Amino acid sequence: MSSSQAIIGIDLGATNIKSLLMDKEGKILVSDKRPSLGNEGKEKVISQIISSIKTLQKEGVKLGISQFLGIGIGSPGPLNVEEGIIYQSPNIPGWQNVPLVRILEEKIHLPVFLENDANAAALGEWWKGAGKGFSYILLLTLGTGIGGGAIINGKVYRGARGCGMELGHMIIKEGGMICGCGARGCLEAYASATAVVKRAKALIKQGHKSYLSRFIKDANDLTCEDVFKAASKKDELALLIVEETARYLGTGIGNLLNIFNPDVVILAGGMVKAKEVLFNPVEKYTRLNCLKSCWEMVKIVPAKLGENSGAVGACATVLERKGII
Repeated sequence: MSSSQAIIGIDLGATNIKSLLMDKEGKILVSDKRPSLGNEGKEKVISQIISSIKTLQKEGVKLGISQFLGIGIGSPGPLNVEEGIIYQSPNIPGWQNVPLVRILEEKIHLPVFLENDANAAALGEWWKGAGKGFSYILLLTLGTGIGGGAIINGKVYRGARGCGMELGHMIIKEGGMICGCGARGCLEAYASATAVVKRAKALIKQGHKSYLSRFIKDANDLTCEDVFKAASKKDELALLIVEETARYLGTGIGNLLNIFNPDVVILAGGMVKAKEVLFNPVEKYTRLNCLKSCWEMVKIVPAKLGENSGAVGACATVLERKGII
């Protein structure tokens, strides 16, 4: 591969689409970020993806790129990576059985490779991030929802039909709150950024006093980041919510350590910005919920690639499918 060749990676999120143009060594050449606009319908999201790809292609040509080897798409699941179909995306309305690979290949005329977004993030962190040098990696993406990815003996684990590792939909509370997937008691319903905000609003409406009440004037004023910032300032309600979130996460991670016995657990996504207040209680509850032998050698670390984990992993997906890495 010459330096005039590059790969495009797309991280399709419920809120934003993050895209990168990279070379095979992992150098970022161009980046693009835009809203997903999922509430405006499936066609609008696809239009946003295509616009992002075309922007990267245009900028890449300016840099002397003469060949685009392919496009990797990291998407929420469940999905079928072989057929390129997204069965369902719980946090993007109207996404059922979408043949995204076929749609994009017809529009862009480049090979397109679909991957679960958390699997892509795990692959990216294994390639160029916090998982580099490890053979067994577990990754959770903490954002609008919760995704999971695993590298087992240096290979992405997808399950029999490519829709395994939906860790956010592990039931941690039987008969609990309803999740976007339709089930009750999912980890995502209790420990995602969406869940943090929902719980904070509910408690404030019940009359609990908090610095956060100043954000509740409008339905969209309060964010997960606000809750964690308030916790760092010792706001009692925010600390309670963070502790509860960490307990659910630690319960889930502890169970996963007993099953997978990884070298490292990587936490990715927007919530990782709250490392100072989140990681210590997560580690505490993880220890309480797994076998000592499964905990002793494990590290829980933030994603090194930050918000680029998914898009870097989508680029790595192209290289993996082509047998380059």
